[in-house]
Amino acid sequence: MEYQNNNGNYDNRNRRKAKKKKRGYYRAVCIVLCLLIAVTAFGIVNMIKSGKETPIPGKKIVKNNEDYSLGDGGQSETVSPSLDSANSLSVDITAANAIVINADTNTVLYQKNGTDKIAPASTAKMITALTVLDYCSPDDEMRVGAEIEMMQDDSSRAWLMQGDTLTVRQLLVALMLPSGNDAAYTLAVNAGKEIAGDMGLSNAQAIDVFMDKVNQKAKSLGAENSNFVVPDGYDADGQYTTAYDLAVIAKACLDNPYISEIVASDSSYERWPNGREVTYNNTNELLNPDSQYYLPEVIGLKTGTSSLGGACIVSAAVINGNTYICAVMGSTEDGRYQDSIDIYDAIKTQ
Repeated sequence: MEYQNNNGNYDNRNRRKAKKKKRGYYRAVCIVLCLLIAVTAFGIVNMIKSGKETPIPGKKIVKNNEDYSLGDGGQSETVSPSLDSANSLSVDITAANAIVINADTNTVLYQKNGTDKIAPASTAKMITALTVLDYCSPDDEMRVGAEIEMMQDDSSRAWLMQGDTLTVRQLLVALMLPSGNDAAYTLAVNAGKEIAGDMGLSNAQAIDVFMDKVNQKAKSLGAENSNFVVPDGYDADGQYTTAYDLAVIAKACLDNPYISEIVASDSSYERWPNGREVTYNNTNELLNPDSQYYLPEVIGLKTGTSSLGGACIVSAAVINGNTYICAVMGSTEDGRYQDSIDIYDAIKTQ
């Protein structure tokens, strides 16, 4: 009996040891699992904080012409055109600076000194129009005042008179078709006061407020190497842009339904709220059916001429279902149109 009792105690001790060993094993497994969960959670939190996301097969995001995975339900991210592919178009032009992009694929087909700093001339009115529409409705009415006296004497103008009342859309027509510097100042001063929430600002103060927003707008679009000083683009100290930046700004204009409709018009008849009737013709000869430079594919955009900028044009055309933007800067009155035609002809024969 004593032997049996001792043997039974021995067995009991072994069973207790086995149970302890098993509990220790389970405890170790739990600790490892908890550590793994903690590490994974820490990594996810860090990715969220850093703005990254876990790639999931599905949608695609395009960056510098390369595809990246994006989770289901995502949307394509807008990125600036890459200059890496800027040799796919063979063309010889006389303009000092030029760039051509496919607005649908966001790729650069051709560039000539496309990132050099240059004077924008009246092509700057594109960013003026975009900025105005960020703060004012097309149906808002603005009254022309003494601000039109701020433009230079040799400016292109829409022949606005103090006391005229126009809608914002009508002022944009006066800005973009006849390239009215008077319209630029009326829009800038009124929008500047609206932005500041202070109608008592002087015209000069309102212009400063507005131009700050213009430059913020340009940079938000990806026009990183531009600085605009006056709303009409007239030559000014410290004012510059690049052909590349103008193409980026032009793309935003095409995406805006109000601006894209205006710049595609060869002419526009308007009756203003104060009863005055006007008809404006577009300075863009590529849109004029009676011009030797007429191209039916062209849908805009903006001409410009200044002492520093020379004659220039930022145009857009739809060819074989794709939209192309062409900025031709530092050319001659006729050369800017011929260069544009040569570029579009080269695109057609690709």
